[in-house]
Amino acid sequence: MFSLLDVGNFFLFISGFLMIYTAYKDREVLTGYNFTGTVMLATGISFVIVFYLQEGYYISTFLTLPNYFYWLVVITALVQQKRRNKTG
Repeated sequence: MFSLLDVGNFFLFISGFLMIYTAYKDREVLTGYNFTGTVMLATGISFVIVFYLQEGYYISTFLTLPNYFYWLVVITALVQQKRRNKTG
């Protein structure tokens, strides 16, 4: 049976794809994030995913992945931006 956690994560699942779509259309949107805050957010989501796996919440784990991958893409874009600013 589905729990409210699964329902909430379903909305995060959809939002992850919407954010990925927005970033695909306009890559400049990825450069406006705070690096430290983004790393903290991705780290927090990492711990949540580990908790889900430990507790056997496999549906929630799956539903959280698109949102998590989006934030990893943001971190990558911010690192690339910092490298470009140092060299150029």
